[in-house]
Amino acid sequence: MITDKKVTGAWIIHHTNKIQRVMSPQGFSSTETAGKAGTLLSALSASHEESKLPFDRVDVLARASNINRLEIKPLLEILRSRDLVDFSSKEVAVLGVTSTTALQHTSDIFDVEEPSGLEQASLELAELASEKPYEKEEIIEILGDEHHLDGDDKKQLFKSAEDIGFVEVEHVDSKYTLLFNGNLFKKDETAKINKILESLSSAEQSKLIEVNCMLDKNACIEQEVVENILGRALFSKVMSVGVYDLNVVSNEKEDSGYITKPSAFSKYSTSNVEDAFDLVKAFVSSLTYGMTKSSHARGQITMVEKLLQKLVDGKYVGPAHAIASDYKILEYKNVVKIDERWNDTFYGRRYGYCMRLLKTEVGELALQAIRNCDVSAESLENFPSASITKYLSPEINRTTIRKKQIRDNKKSTNDMLMILRQ
Repeated sequence: MITDKKVTGAWIIHHTNKIQRVMSPQGFSSTETAGKAGTLLSALSASHEESKLPFDRVDVLARASNINRLEIKPLLEILRSRDLVDFSSKEVAVLGVTSTTALQHTSDIFDVEEPSGLEQASLELAELASEKPYEKEEIIEILGDEHHLDGDDKKQLFKSAEDIGFVEVEHVDSKYTLLFNGNLFKKDETAKINKILESLSSAEQSKLIEVNCMLDKNACIEQEVVENILGRALFSKVMSVGVYDLNVVSNEKEDSGYITKPSAFSKYSTSNVEDAFDLVKAFVSSLTYGMTKSSHARGQITMVEKLLQKLVDGKYVGPAHAIASDYKILEYKNVVKIDERWNDTFYGRRYGYCMRLLKTEVGELALQAIRNCDVSAESLENFPSASITKYLSPEINRTTIRKKQIRDNKKSTNDMLMILRQ
């Protein structure tokens, strides 16, 4: 039984994201309602003040979170009934909510919606499958007893988990099936990677250790660099089971992939909880794009730690012309606020587009990840600039890689999962 509301809330958000990619899922209405309410609450929240947003901005933030216009007011009514928001015909006020507390409220809403035993079991299935790969019959029996599921419900739990994607299903042979998910390496990371190393050749071990050492020094590394070290086959193998996270940021010119450790953003508990909405990963990946791709003329990032600290302190950074068009994905997720204003800079008081952090906890986790790594630079002459309009989360990317890995080399995934299972 999951006892931490933040963990429950994180899995509800995870499941809701999966449900939204499936046509007409059955039996998970409480999960979807709570998940969408929590997602909207997080999207609208800010740390520094009571957040008041005009309805046109609420509409944009909701659509960026895969919530359609017809769902907005019913979800706001649910949130208002719990004194989390208030709204009129013109604006919505969010009453002191952060991304972390949004997870707790998501769990509370789920309880009020009177979820079925099947829905509760699906959350616990995901939590157990993030600790180690479980044999199907074993884990279904455990959850069936705990949540009083009959034979049909047990079959439905497994079928829904596989069809919707709450967990991954690995058919080892005709009689043996393993269940796991992409959060395996967010807990007990070192011990699990050591087990993975045991399943590799000495040459593969050396390559994986090299990448690990690089990620100990840098919070985020370009996908191309990691793939060149590991080789395509080993890269696909380790990515398919979640050894590393792949984050993809995009603009009109290119898609850029960045590798992070699944455990890189854990602060108080697991990174699955602390970054359930993928805001920190999107933030750090955007910053890394600015450090590695953006030209100095556009404001290449330097002194990133100093920059982040200024944002965490609630101050504006800028002005810079590029701020008007860059980091749109962070605007869509209500992580930052951008407007025209006067601001004090190294060169004196200037007017132009400036940016302020709205979700302090996102900046704090990003700052922690970067402080724990060796990110060095020389000066902060210009505001960091990286034109990012889209972000694909590690779970989406891992699922894509895993589908290809199953086609190309099923046995290599089996071997890794069996090592973790032991």
